[in-house]
Amino acid sequence: MDDLTTLTTTKACTVRLLKKLQDNIELARMKIKPSKSRSISIVKGKLSDQRFLIGDEPIPTVSEKPVKSLGRWYDASLDSSDPFVAQAAPILATGRKWTPLEATKQAKAALKHRDIVGRVQHGRSGLGAGASTPAWNKATPFQRRKLVVQEVRQQEEAARCAKAVSQAKQGQWMTWEGVEKRKISWQELWEMEAFKASFTIRAAYDVLPSPKNLSQWYGEDPTCSLCPTPATLKHILVGCKTGLTQGRYTWRHNQVLQCLAAVMESRRMSVNALPPPSRRPATTFVREGGGQATLTTTRPETGQLGGARDWKMLADLGQKLRFPAEIATSNLRPDLVLWSASLKQVYIVELTVPWESAVEEAYERKKLRYADLAADAQQRGWKAKVCPVEVGCRGFVATSTSRLLREMGVRGKAHR
Repeated sequence: MDDLTTLTTTKACTVRLLKKLQDNIELARMKIKPSKSRSISIVKGKLSDQRFLIGDEPIPTVSEKPVKSLGRWYDASLDSSDPFVAQAAPILATGRKWTPLEATKQAKAALKHRDIVGRVQHGRSGLGAGASTPAWNKATPFQRRKLVVQEVRQQEEAARCAKAVSQAKQGQWMTWEGVEKRKISWQELWEMEAFKASFTIRAAYDVLPSPKNLSQWYGEDPTCSLCPTPATLKHILVGCKTGLTQGRYTWRHNQVLQCLAAVMESRRMSVNALPPPSRRPATTFVREGGGQATLTTTRPETGQLGGARDWKMLADLGQKLRFPAEIATSNLRPDLVLWSASLKQVYIVELTVPWESAVEEAYERKKLRYADLAADAQQRGWKAKVCPVEVGCRGFVATSTSRLLREMGVRGKAHR
């Protein structure tokens, strides 16, 4: 026997194994020839350029020098042209409810059916918008593997959503319209305190030990400790009238408003500190045969605030907010007012911390409330925009809040 194959899980194990093999073979008065050896390293399913040595001489990789063994060539390609090798699928140990063989069969059938149907446009972006995916019959083996993985994930997500719809309590999050998907990275989850992660997950599925749930589970008294109403999670977070009169919800609202105001104030100060905006006229283009010019502009990183350097802001924190008299006369107290006298532009921001399923209702209610104030400001020559924003009582942010931050030019970590 003069051929030997080793397989390890880490680079350190490979280095130690090669060292021991070299020592043992030298004791037997034999020698390993690195020039006739080959190495291949795969990290997370992709080839990696890892180097190994026998003594001081490096071992060539199969990418550099393919090798032939038992009548078959081995190179950097992970695909095999041999039909027997290609069809020899590994046996995977799985559970009883899900098998990869059945899942891949369904995914391939769905992809072939998609080729027959053709490309279908989703959303309001228009025909042809979005990234194009290769057709199954024209895709390469690598693209087919990627398509199958994506299709399996989509089918599993669809099955999970279908199950959640049938659950009256744990599936309530399916009725949350206008709420951003909350993406928690592994790093954030690792750094998050255990009780905070537990509260976030159990609150989303309404399985916290509220008096109503404890009554259902163990037969305890479901009455609220502040009022005679059954204390469900919704009642505790947004529906207790006694808690409202005691200022509990107002305190929570002000804590969220304080964070939002800090981000907006930081953005306002950074924009005001920039050099004056350029007044150079924009380039206009006229299409052939058309008489109307098309104005082409680029969106600056400063967002909608980039047109002026005299932005001012008031927040309804600490003391009672008075709406600026130069804009309009009103007794209403929005949570934030951001305006520029040079542009005669004002943003009226109103924050609500509702139950997540009532986000859309809160948005429409607040927008209607300040519609007359915006109309009065417009009659005085101001460009007024009412911006209701919502942050759910369980910490889920509404799309209106993200839209406002993007419009103000807030990016990156501050936006998250």
